[in-house]
Amino acid sequence: MKNEEKEQNQNQPKVIEGFNPNVYRSLSVLFIILTIVNLAAIIFAFARTGYGLWHAEDALSCIAKIDGSFNNINQNILKIELHADDPSMVAPCIDNIQRYHQDIAATAEKFRGINLKNIDKTLPEKFESVMVEVERYYNSIAGALDDVKSGAADSAVLHNTQIEEMRESATTSLALLFTESDDATYEFFCRVGQRFLLVLLFLLGTMAAGLYAISRIKKHDLAFALELQSSKNKTANIRQKAVEIAYTNVVTKLKNRYALIEELDERIKAEDVTLALFNYNNFKSINETFGRDYADDFVAYVSRKMVKNFGDKVEIFSTDADEFCVVFDKDIPKSKTSEIAQKILNMLSQPVQVRSAAIQLTAAAGLCTCRINSYPSASKLFVALDQSIRQTKALCMKQGGSLLTTMA
Repeated sequence: MKNEEKEQNQNQPKVIEGFNPNVYRSLSVLFIILTIVNLAAIIFAFARTGYGLWHAEDALSCIAKIDGSFNNINQNILKIELHADDPSMVAPCIDNIQRYHQDIAATAEKFRGINLKNIDKTLPEKFESVMVEVERYYNSIAGALDDVKSGAADSAVLHNTQIEEMRESATTSLALLFTESDDATYEFFCRVGQRFLLVLLFLLGTMAAGLYAISRIKKHDLAFALELQSSKNKTANIRQKAVEIAYTNVVTKLKNRYALIEELDERIKAEDVTLALFNYNNFKSINETFGRDYADDFVAYVSRKMVKNFGDKVEIFSTDADEFCVVFDKDIPKSKTSEIAQKILNMLSQPVQVRSAAIQLTAAAGLCTCRINSYPSASKLFVALDQSIRQTKALCMKQGGSLLTTMA
């Protein structure tokens, strides 16, 4: 009888300090399996987030590069019009136009190789639609480039109403594509972030339940959860940094044209906005005479001086290599804006000591008050501003000095 009781006791689970070891082992195995599954899900989610953001930012970079090359084509066409009587200026500009078109084609091929199915499946189709507009515009001027270069045709063939409409349409479409791509990147980040957070919460829940059921552990090791949170914050910072780079001029450290258009899109629909555009004359001469490093130093010095002297009155944007746009504070009286704009123009026209050379250029400036709802978008506003500043630059060339005009 005693032997039977002893045998039965041996078959019973042993309880140590009120804890059943069989239950402990079962819960431990279950907890380990759940932990492995959650870790795999987190690693998968993290990898997908990283690759997705990398692809998205690569796509943004390609669109920005195409937009930059497209703007360079338009700038060279403008230079051809300004220097139509100088073959030594016309030929290099035409070569530049053809080279920038090749850059656009190469960058477009790179964009087509980016996997965007997890970001926005419609982006490739929208991209191809925009590229059709870009190619249509280029083809409209390509046939006349050689004729203009050889002198068989006047530069006016590169600039007519139909071509301008195609250029404006392509410019607007590129800007809209960049905005949509940026929005798609942000939405993707939010979607993945939500999934990532759910997986993280589930992991923490199973860890808490498992640790509570397994034993009377009093301390929870949250190092892994904190590390994951840190990784998530790091990913967010990477994206924010990429956005800042896309909206900042590398040389001047000021906000660029994309940032200005984005800020103005809502303001011009809600209030009157006064702004002034400043564009250097013959800026290319610095590159040709001293080199691009001198030109960068020149622009960087001028931008710092503008911020120092006028940063409390206006918001300053670096909208091109040789162009600045200032947006006046709404509290500044309209009677003072012309005076401030003239002071800025005078400052831009002063000699600048760059390394061993003193460089002085004239500048064209245009002051404009954009009435509420006068333009449907900031891009449309800048089409008008660009046309007006070209006319002012032409007057500057004739007068041989700096000039401030008031735009309608």
